[in-house]
Amino acid sequence: MIRPSFSFTYNGVPFDALEKRILPTETGYKVVLADGLCVECKADFHEKYGVTHWVNYWSNPTDHPSGQISDLYDCDITVPFEPDPPVTRKNRQATWEPETFRVIKTVGANVKEDDLSTTAVRLWEGQETESHCACGRSGFENFPFFDLVRKDKGVLVAVGWTGQWKARFFRSHDACRVVFGIEHANFYMKPGESFRTASATVLEYENGQDNAHNAWRRYIKDVISPVGKPGRAATPPFSGLFWGGVPSAEMVKRWEGIVQEELPLDTCWIDAGWYEPLRSMTTATQSADWPQVGTWQINEFYHPDRYRNLIRFLKEHSKKFLVWFEPERMRKSVGLWTGYLKRTDEDKDDNVLIALNDDQVLAEVTQKIGDVIEELELDWYRQDSNIMLLEYWLHEDEENRSGITEIKYVTNLYKFWDNLLARFPHLLIDDCAGGGHRIDIEMLSRSVPLWRSDYQCMWDCLPEANQMQNTCAAWWMPWSGIGYGPKLGDTYSFRSAYTGGIAVRTWEHVDPEWNFENAEVDYDWARNYFSEYQEIRRYFGEDFYALIPNSKENTSWNAQQYHDPADQSGIILAFRRARSPFAVLSARPKGFLPEAMYEFTDRDTGETFVRSGRELLEQGLELRIDEQRKSKLLQYKKVISYKL
Repeated sequence: MIRPSFSFTYNGVPFDALEKRILPTETGYKVVLADGLCVECKADFHEKYGVTHWVNYWSNPTDHPSGQISDLYDCDITVPFEPDPPVTRKNRQATWEPETFRVIKTVGANVKEDDLSTTAVRLWEGQETESHCACGRSGFENFPFFDLVRKDKGVLVAVGWTGQWKARFFRSHDACRVVFGIEHANFYMKPGESFRTASATVLEYENGQDNAHNAWRRYIKDVISPVGKPGRAATPPFSGLFWGGVPSAEMVKRWEGIVQEELPLDTCWIDAGWYEPLRSMTTATQSADWPQVGTWQINEFYHPDRYRNLIRFLKEHSKKFLVWFEPERMRKSVGLWTGYLKRTDEDKDDNVLIALNDDQVLAEVTQKIGDVIEELELDWYRQDSNIMLLEYWLHEDEENRSGITEIKYVTNLYKFWDNLLARFPHLLIDDCAGGGHRIDIEMLSRSVPLWRSDYQCMWDCLPEANQMQNTCAAWWMPWSGIGYGPKLGDTYSFRSAYTGGIAVRTWEHVDPEWNFENAEVDYDWARNYFSEYQEIRRYFGEDFYALIPNSKENTSWNAQQYHDPADQSGIILAFRRARSPFAVLSARPKGFLPEAMYEFTDRDTGETFVRSGRELLEQGLELRIDEQRKSKLLQYKKVISYKL
């Protein structure tokens, strides 16, 4: 397993040349410099999953300022890889992509069709590549997850920082050096000051990418994710989504219709617009007015009973309750309830960022938001973030203290969520952040992204993009969610949204056309496919295999397998796209036991067939879809005995 390692430059002196003591501790080791500066690396080793995780804790226990800390890399490791063949014309067939070293990067949540897609960068000896996020939002522009691979050997790497990170990769003859940290860190520490910086999570593997990424998924699901832990929901929600300006009385009516039609939605999701001082009563004006945030007071113009009747109805019918918040942003025109950070052109914008780097502000926001969660008896707390953080952080930094505001802000963000989870042992958190802009390993340890890209806000959101994004997200996350709708009745499109959690938007807005009785829904269809999704939803947290390369082309297919190794059951979900000339896909599903028999059921026709595990592994499985723009869902289970 990887040994935790970090580095930095101190007063211009590289880490390796510093005079220092390295002391072992129960959880890792401690580095003490000659002037007293201390850095403790606390590590966890999860041998079952092959994962090493560490966090660095900095302290200046002296009575004088520290030296200047720069080039701070919370992860600085060198991973051995076999040399690649020399690049010559004569042996170019030996240098094709699977045989050579690659750094696989993941695109961030950028409100585009290809959000979360992967790009392979080939590095030859002496070359390097880098990656970073944008605007202080860890999942914006680029994701903080990487797969370094040559043949079947590699290492998965996650940057654990919900701020402005930067990663670099250097290919040598027989290794790759990996470094990452907080991009703008260049500071001295004041006497008595202490804090943590970025965490690192790495998984070294030798048995192929599929096995590695499934071990990674299991690590997140079993070890760090709050989903499924005692007292908390076992999966993300299957929600009915409603705008916050839909009056409570109308909201109850819509839920009465959902229950009467026996639609198996399990959560009421209330999005933005439920708070003071809003008064809009049309979809268009509510869609424009929602950014007026800051009071976090329930709007009694829309909700004169403060949601009590809705809460009572939800509890009577065993439904969960989720509500949207954005506590980090305030509007000066609405009112400032706590301290805030400034930026250079502050007067040009009504928005300000709360000073979460200040411990007093942390205490105030924890109390304020926690009290609303308690009053509304929430099961899910949804936190958005629609403000560019980095410019505020950098403007607030003192001279020669670049990065300190960000460090204290981000660590207090972690404390804020940790405090909420401790106060409400049943609560789960939805990491929204502009639609996936803060997806990182630290946030996955505290939350789940139920709306992992704002691409699903687009009126012309393509089902093929949903297929691609679901496939890409499954590589790194066992649980995530997606928005769907508003139109129901298209099986190909709805199945394209199948992932750990879905928010249905059919009855979302305030205008009468969105009322339950006016929604023009085939409720027999909705009942059938909502039930289908509920029955198979658990599999999206199990092992995942992409059965065909993930393509955006409308002439291709998409095919995914989700497999539970514990009971040897699962699903295969396949899509023949609108212009695909291919009626058959020869797939190679995985995870089966050679000696076992498996019964497959076609969820559309009810037909069943049996295959041996050996046949599936050695010969594959033919998937046939005779019509374009159609889907197939096969559900399978291991059978102990079967009479032919």
